Amino acid sequence: MTREDRRNAAVSETLGYILLFAIVTLSMGVIYAIGYPALQTNMDANVFESAEQNFIVLQSNIERVAFDQTPVKMLKFKLQSSSISVSNHSSISVAYDGNPMEKYPTGEIVFSRDDKMISYEMGGVFKKYPHDATVMVSEPPIYVTSLEGTTVTNIGIVSLSGYSQMSGKGIATINLRHNSSSMNMTSSIANVSVLINSTHAYKWEDYLDDMGFTVDNVTSSSVNAHINNTMLIMSEHVVDVDIT
Repeated sequence: MTREDRRNAAVSETLGYILLFAIVTLSMGVIYAIGYPALQTNMDANVFESAEQNFIVLQSNIERVAFDQTPVKMLKFKLQSSSISVSNHSSISVAYDGNPMEKYPTGEIVFSRDDKMISYEMGGVFKKYPHDATVMVSEPPIYVTSLEGTTVTNIGIVSLSGYSQMSGKGIATINLRHNSSSMNMTSSIANVSVLINSTHAYKWEDYLDDMGFTVDNVTSSSVNAHINNTMLIMSEHVVDVDIT
């Protein structure tokens, strides 16, 4: 091989390495640009789905504490760049037999990640997506039944007492403790009115309508409804909540 041939071979080998490196770099860039967003979306969906399952467990734990089946419960949450908080913003007011409405603060536990939320409120679990798309994942203890020809309305109020929050990538612990319970029942049929203040007012409207209530008015933050000629069984269960 002549000196010129060896020189051309060296140049060709160098160009080959450069082209190979460029192809590998370009391929990695394409994979990162296309694959990473899809991977991130899948990870976000898994985190949100896991949080939803945790809230179903949370609902069960709160019910057990609320009805004094166990005085204390604890549940751990992996935050994974999310936040969880408990507040006292929501409430339900109930009136019957012509008495003025009595207001019961109910509170809310909210898990937030980006622009999606899962919340526990008044015994129900709600899932909220962007653009105010809300789904009732699990129903609250408010329902209407018939007993020997008489309509019976059951309103179980689960009130969460507390105000705390955590965010970041660590583990949050939700501590639940039974505070008090009480129950009332009308001695005869009555006309019952309810006013629910909630950020999920439109889903409450749908649920109350399905249960047999007549919805009188609804806004983005409240719903007012009534049901006539019914026996009323109403209970209030207060649960202390602390997030650490």
